[in-house]
Amino acid sequence: MNNESMVYLNKVFSDLKVKSCPLMTGIVADSTNFNQQLTFFDGNNSDSGCSCSCDCGCGCNCSCNCNCGGTSPIDGDDDLNYVVESTEVIISDFDLACPSELSACNVTVDGMPVDGLDFFNERYMAGTNNLMSKISDCTCMERGLPTKAYLLICNVGNWNAKLTIAVRGSVFGCGSCRRFKLLMTTKDGYYVNVPGLSTFAASSICLPCTTGGIAPVINFSFHADGTLLNPEITSDPQTGGQCGLRLTGCLITEPIAEVQVTRQTLFRTNAESVNVPCDDIDKCREFPGVCGEDDDFGSATAVRNKCCEEETEPHQDDSGCCCGRNSHSDRNSRRSISCQYNGFNGFNF
Repeated sequence: MNNESMVYLNKVFSDLKVKSCPLMTGIVADSTNFNQQLTFFDGNNSDSGCSCSCDCGCGCNCSCNCNCGGTSPIDGDDDLNYVVESTEVIISDFDLACPSELSACNVTVDGMPVDGLDFFNERYMAGTNNLMSKISDCTCMERGLPTKAYLLICNVGNWNAKLTIAVRGSVFGCGSCRRFKLLMTTKDGYYVNVPGLSTFAASSICLPCTTGGIAPVINFSFHADGTLLNPEITSDPQTGGQCGLRLTGCLITEPIAEVQVTRQTLFRTNAESVNVPCDDIDKCREFPGVCGEDDDFGSATAVRNKCCEEETEPHQDDSGCCCGRNSHSDRNSRRSISCQYNGFNGFNF
């Protein structure tokens, strides 16, 4: 049995990350746009501590009926001094504030704009059908190799970001000192605005030639790395106490473009299709037909009759149609029929 089949799959020719220059913007994170969680630790810095948040239901102070390892808790007031020792910024979503403003003119290959630009599922897809006829390297084409080209994504911005800021340090007040960790995460529906334009350049992306009218597609999406400079924690004047803190600082974002070049490519595989009942099997049971009454292989009845000879075991006729069914003396009874053409195209009927 010949199980060789051919199928089109997306083949990846380039997969790389391209960074742009960092962007700096001031940030003010408070209870109006960030969810906050403040945790105090005991003296040995273990993770067992007293966690306080606005919905703790204990008067929005650090007591919460928790003595935090036997030491006196720090009551919430405006005289606490937070000393930040480390910060971490995790950017979970980073994309253009207006994705529709990015046009094909902003994406060039060897100085020529791509054919068109589509946006779907937070991913940009640049077409290259006409572009490939202008930039393809004949020497590479003769050797079956992809053409190396210079990709430029220029003047991209402004940006929206969703992020989580983790701040660790010590807090002083009420005659005691405690360790703390503050987590601030952007609320649903809120984005941090990051103004500024970015440019991404990749000097050698691989673009395969067009085959069978199928040209490569340049796919890219954005994300970013982030840091926070000069962080400062104060009490939020609108709420007050640890359940209303304000974090200020300078947010540094480093935009990154993830670029992939793909093309639908014909692959040869060794696979055997699974015989499953046809969608119109009920119609076959209603009009079973008679074997051999029609020699026209192009008609639907002939296709049914081609594979309905009285055989108890699977067989293969001259047309390459391999058939099997459950034997039954009554031709009008219900039958189970499956057919597979074992040629080079690998189709079923």
